[in-house]
Amino acid sequence: PLRCIDQKFKRCPPLPTTSVVIVFHNEAWSTLLRTVYSVLHASPALLLKEIILVDDASTDDYLKDELDHYVEQLQIVRVVRQEERKGLITARLLGASVASGEVLTFLDAHCECFHGWLEPLLSRIAEEPTAVVSPDIATIDLNTFEFSKPVQNGKQHSRGNFDWSLTFGWEIIPPRERQRRKDETFPIKSPTFAGGLFAISRSYFEHIGSYDDQMEIWGGENVEMSFRVWQCGGQVEIIPCSVVGHVFRSKSPHTFPKGTQVISRNLVRLAEVWMDDYKEIFYRRNQQAAQMAREKTYGDITDRRRLREQLHCKNFTWYLQNVYPEMSVPDLTPTFYGAIKNEGTKSCLDVGENNHGGKPLIMYPCHGMGGNQYFEYTSQRELRHNIGKELCLRAAAGSAELGDCQFRGRPGRVPASEEWDLTQDRLIKNPTAGTCLTARGKHPAMVPCDPADPHQLWSFT
Repeated sequence: PLRCIDQKFKRCPPLPTTSVVIVFHNEAWSTLLRTVYSVLHASPALLLKEIILVDDASTDDYLKDELDHYVEQLQIVRVVRQEERKGLITARLLGASVASGEVLTFLDAHCECFHGWLEPLLSRIAEEPTAVVSPDIATIDLNTFEFSKPVQNGKQHSRGNFDWSLTFGWEIIPPRERQRRKDETFPIKSPTFAGGLFAISRSYFEHIGSYDDQMEIWGGENVEMSFRVWQCGGQVEIIPCSVVGHVFRSKSPHTFPKGTQVISRNLVRLAEVWMDDYKEIFYRRNQQAAQMAREKTYGDITDRRRLREQLHCKNFTWYLQNVYPEMSVPDLTPTFYGAIKNEGTKSCLDVGENNHGGKPLIMYPCHGMGGNQYFEYTSQRELRHNIGKELCLRAAAGSAELGDCQFRGRPGRVPASEEWDLTQDRLIKNPTAGTCLTARGKHPAMVPCDPADPHQLWSFT
């Protein structure tokens, strides 16, 4: 934004110095060095204490002696190594433990910093030491590696959020936050952060409990840290005047040494420590996580619970009411939940890929993983598919479709098209239209009720 260019930063007291920590695992030479050089070129020498490259057990030869030898000439750049592949969390903790700057700035190994990126981050931390700040992230094209230049004005900013399967996502800034910000340079308060690129005071990082070092490899650590910082008195912010480009990959190029169950395990750890009773909403949507929670196979969380007590952190209800009031909270105790199986087809009702409402439903083999087959029958007699958005099953003329739920809490009421009876004889009936859901035909549809037709018989599993 234009206003950013006019910003002046105080020389007295001076801005804090920073150590930039970059974790890499088999990163391409060109993208890694592009990141290093852009930090060197775009950061005032006075503020840049060092760049610490943390090697998470790379196997490519050029990242060993050749890299060590190459960075010697760069003086303030050094490499530290993890002999065994332990993942991002452990590697960042290693980088932080050898850092000497007053602020830790974490970057991914495939970034490019835009000039003037560093001062706004450090200035905000100097002003508010409990702020955990991220730059505005611009896209570097995956194929051409071209940097898309920041837009000068009228940019629609985004902020981080999460859904009830604890997946991180982005959303347009809601009206309440737009009104709070006085101008374009103002920090954006964000319920969660992406976790790849951020700066934090080194002493605050230690005070707030750095990372949960029992979380493995990668996944969920950014949501955990977001909840923890907010609940324990800090704030998570995006600073629009700081712009860093990042290569967004279409899929992770890395293997997970222990499979994707590590992500579920990490998420259970964060739910058990920070989410109070709301963790049940998550467990209903992730069967693997629910099983781990039941069997207590998520490791020891005594230290993390003690941290929450010592820091006098607020509860998750406070977080939802104050930090993310826009979040819709599903029933804590829905009447029924899970997959809806059809007697005639022996398959399950499924919303299909990328159905954000408006697309017809499909029947699909039951997989028991929740996801696109997760529904809740609420106390208001709605059938909700509510993992990310609140989507409701709606009876239309002849068809059944998914759309945004109209009922948003009292004093409103559920429209007739979204009200369902689960009858004794296992029909799913829309009482107003007097029709029932059938799995016969190309897509699930509404037809005259017939309890003798197995395609109209359903059960929650």
